[in-house]
Amino acid sequence: MITFSYVDPGLGLLAWQAAVAFVVGLLFYLKKTRAWITQFFRRVFRAGKRAEPGPAEYSPSAHDVMRR
Repeated sequence: MITFSYVDPGLGLLAWQAAVAFVVGLLFYLKKTRAWITQFFRRVFRAGKRAEPGPAEYSPSAHDVMRR
């Protein structure tokens, strides 16, 4: 018995499009995840160090200057 199979010519283009979309999406996801993780750890480790600004770190705002 002879069987003939047909592969749509647009299937290759669709496969390339899916592969490129997957790679770009993965890069975007990893970048956002990495940024979220680094921000989280910076907040966690910075919280204990700076509870209040010291005298050398204080800079008066425009509102403070106008009140004097």
